[in-house]
Amino acid sequence: MMRPEARSQKPEVSEEEKSTIHNPQSAICNAGHSVLSPQSSSLFLYNLLLTALALPALPFAGLALLLRPRYRLGLTQRLGFLPTEVRQRVSGRAPLWLHAPSVGEILATRPFLRALKQAFPEKPLLLSGLTPTGYATAQAKIPEADAVVYFPLDHPAPIRRVLRQVRPAAFFFTETEMWPNFLSALGRSGVPVFLVSGRFSTRALARYRLLRPLFRPVFQSLTLCCMQTRDDAERLIAAGAPRERVVVTGNFKVDGVTEGGNQGKAILQEAGLADRLLLVGASTHPGEEEVLLHVCRRLRAVVPNLLLLLAPRHPQRFVEVERLLSTGGYRYVKRSQPSGAQVVDAEVFLLDTLGELSSFYPAAALAFVGGSLVKGPGGHSVIEPALARVPVCFGPYTRNFATIVEELERAGGGFEVRDEASFCQQALPLVTDAHACQEAGRRAYEVIRRGQGAVDRTLAAVLEKGGLGAGG
Repeated sequence: MMRPEARSQKPEVSEEEKSTIHNPQSAICNAGHSVLSPQSSSLFLYNLLLTALALPALPFAGLALLLRPRYRLGLTQRLGFLPTEVRQRVSGRAPLWLHAPSVGEILATRPFLRALKQAFPEKPLLLSGLTPTGYATAQAKIPEADAVVYFPLDHPAPIRRVLRQVRPAAFFFTETEMWPNFLSALGRSGVPVFLVSGRFSTRALARYRLLRPLFRPVFQSLTLCCMQTRDDAERLIAAGAPRERVVVTGNFKVDGVTEGGNQGKAILQEAGLADRLLLVGASTHPGEEEVLLHVCRRLRAVVPNLLLLLAPRHPQRFVEVERLLSTGGYRYVKRSQPSGAQVVDAEVFLLDTLGELSSFYPAAALAFVGGSLVKGPGGHSVIEPALARVPVCFGPYTRNFATIVEELERAGGGFEVRDEASFCQQALPLVTDAHACQEAGRRAYEVIRRGQGAVDRTLAAVLEKGGLGAGG
């Protein structure tokens, strides 16, 4: 995984342009309704390149499909052959199609799907994902979707096959993944296309600029782009999206989070730990617990009352982390221990249960959110601790929450740490100065509070754009 891109200097924006970016109604009123088709030569070259790359890989792909059953999951759907029950639910009913690539994005779209269902009760909702995990999550946890499918391969044949069966009234997608064939086919069919909760990084801008002849017409075919932040909006415009079709409406992930309650305080009280200064190590991965434990011991030399709460991300690691505590000579308490069990001068509280982490944030002085010091996971949610008015630390690998992390850092409510030394450097002023800690927590909370309402703003922008005929 590459390190997060550097913050680049933003071009000066005129007052008229600023009002367009921050005022969805102004942007909608100024947006044209024409859909520009991509240059056929660029699309032809794109498909030629896909074919050239695919042909040599066919023998290896066939072998992988034979040896790895997981790779076969959803293959027929990705080739454009939808299940009978899906066709029955959407055929001839002009569904609203929403695509989210990852599990996190799928879960974050639930409030928006709920809003769409309320605004368009007569239209079925079709939800698509890219991976077996995403597909299974959508089926199990998104009851608002009338049907769930795998997203088709971005090749003309599967796309034609799918669109003949689905014929959506509108297509919504999150993130920044652009599929030239699919989006071009929707444009030629006159289907409105909305980018929602859109994120557009500096790295994405460089990538799409490199392929400008192919993607510029694709960007121009988008009906409306509802972006998470102004920086995302400016980068998308620089990549080729018409400024008048780009608005800032916020991040769905913020709307999907609620405050965790105070159950954690009661649990700590029961364990005799309620009077301790609490550092929460949330959703940790291998390698991160060691850093947190070393940091906690160094900080306890200055703040003897400090308690580390460790919450491993995956329950199968509870035993592994407990073994780490035992062999390291740490005094610890487990959440799963019998009620009333206490350890004198405990250093660590091991949260070896599920579903309770967010309730401990209101009792915390500082939180570290894991999956961010190690490459791979991409960082877990920084929203819950910030919503609880707790300063948040995180590692350099935070692609899953990149825009929120940037805003937290800019506001002074979030702090990047790269190793034990930088962690101690960032944490020490917060755990030794109650006023500084409270101020950083307030700033973190303000970032999240400002972002709330993204679903309502996005739906309002979509409705103002027109052409869908909201009912109710």
